[in-house]
Amino acid sequence: MKRSISCTFAAALLVPPLAVAQASKFDGTWNVTLTCPATNEAGGAKGYTHMFPAEVKDGNLLGLYGKEGELGSQRLSGHISNDGNANLRLDGIVNNPDYAINKAPTGKAFTYQVRAKFEQSSGVGQRTSGRGCEFRFSR
Repeated sequence: MKRSISCTFAAALLVPPLAVAQASKFDGTWNVTLTCPATNEAGGAKGYTHMFPAEVKDGNLLGLYGKEGELGSQRLSGHISNDGNANLRLDGIVNNPDYAINKAPTGKAFTYQVRAKFEQSSGVGQRTSGRGCEFRFSR
């Protein structure tokens, strides 16, 4: 019996600890400026600029434009790697069809990917498909 307890204890010491979230050099509050110029491609759409805050905690970014789930809202989320590279995702809900590709109807949900690069106090990003939209990040 003593031997099995000793072996169990020894085995427990070899098991790696559970992953613990770690602070990132990008943690903190960021200002996001999203600019989507007017386009005649893909059904045409008027241009717009949205500015909103984002919070980074343990390298995970979360930014909200408007109130999540409401018309015109946008949610930007994703992980920033230690080297500053980030693959983000924007989820939104169309408010005005004049500003949406192909005049998407009010209330339609949309999603797209954003590739970004962060430095200590700034960053830039681009929408990866569809309309050309640019993201600027600053502290």
